[in-house]
Amino acid sequence: MIISDSKIFEQMESELAKAKAATTKASQDKHLHGLMLLVQLAKTGDERSEEVATVSIPTSEPAQITSMDGKKIELEDGANGDSLLDF
Repeated sequence: MIISDSKIFEQMESELAKAKAATTKASQDKHLHGLMLLVQLAKTGDERSEEVATVSIPTSEPAQITSMDGKKIELEDGANGDSLLDF
């Protein structure tokens, strides 16, 4: 997703206005941090705009606890469920 410079600048102006209007130092710091992140985004956006690609994350089956030979592990206390919540 490519974000236009104008949208980033609008957000920067908004964060700056919120920082100026902040009544506490913590609130001001929060908005200044947001402003800093937007500046970094604007700087790196130019470098990475050519490298934008869709990445798919493969889904996998849920893992099961098995021994080295593939058999289900039986515990001494009688618990043999697949979940940590099985008692």
